[in-house]
Amino acid sequence: MNIEQLEYIVEVAKCQSVSKAAESLHITQSGVSLSITALEKDLGIKIFTRSRLGAIPTEEGKVIINKSIKALEAIQDIKKEAYFYSNSMSGSLRFEAIPGLMSPMVKTFSFLKKKYPNLNIEISEKGSSEIVENFKANKIDAGFVALNQEMLQDKVGSDFEPFVTGKMVACVGKTSPLAQRSRIHPEEIRNESLVLYKDDSVEWFVEDFSAKFGSVQVLYKTNNIHAIESALREGGAMTIGHDYSFLNHPSVISGDLVTLDLAPYPQQIVYFGWLKKPNEQMHMISKQIIQLFKQALTGTDLL
Repeated sequence: MNIEQLEYIVEVAKCQSVSKAAESLHITQSGVSLSITALEKDLGIKIFTRSRLGAIPTEEGKVIINKSIKALEAIQDIKKEAYFYSNSMSGSLRFEAIPGLMSPMVKTFSFLKKKYPNLNIEISEKGSSEIVENFKANKIDAGFVALNQEMLQDKVGSDFEPFVTGKMVACVGKTSPLAQRSRIHPEEIRNESLVLYKDDSVEWFVEDFSAKFGSVQVLYKTNNIHAIESALREGGAMTIGHDYSFLNHPSVISGDLVTLDLAPYPQQIVYFGWLKKPNEQMHMISKQIIQLFKQALTGTDLL
């Protein structure tokens, strides 16, 4: 068995014809036919039923063809990986991410920097709206954002690859009376002073919440996450944000900040994922970023 034989049976299955497959592969019909016959003999099964009507996969053949497709995809990934190793990935890549994810981001990109020493990587923390605008303006190569369905349709389109779904939650400091609870009723939020991150998804949430339950008390909005954390630690304020942003936040892990579910409150699904450009280098490195990012989020060592 060899790679060419796998390519031949996949193409014949696609064309349902040995002659058409041979034409597509730019080889002789007899070459394709003899190669498939040799593979069938080697495996001890019939892959195709051939007649004047064409070449139709047998039931056993369908299994072999599906596995061949997966094998060829894996071989292609190996070739791409080898190419980037042998050609020493270089240049500059600029990334932005929503707040709360800098720790796993730093771990991910520090690992990539060691793997590709000639690759210069820049990371910064921004709100989803600003990340989207910077991406559209070609100021960054990729960004990790949070978008609801409405924002997803209006702003991003096919450049967005969802990573995981989540929801909005409340967050308070450990000195807050609410810190001992796991959830908060929407009506109670109206009695709290809010400090909010300036982001489209947060703005959308406040508008939707206010329409359903009444206006909320907003002390201030800022892009300075340290100012928000400071207000929460003092115990006199609450913030609203994505649950995913708080997942590995150092202050949440230490217990200095506590997240609360909003219940009962019907929410739109929030999609967390990557904005990335469809070029070859980004295609290869983005697959590694997603895998490494998952490991960093779960605390798995990056090998």
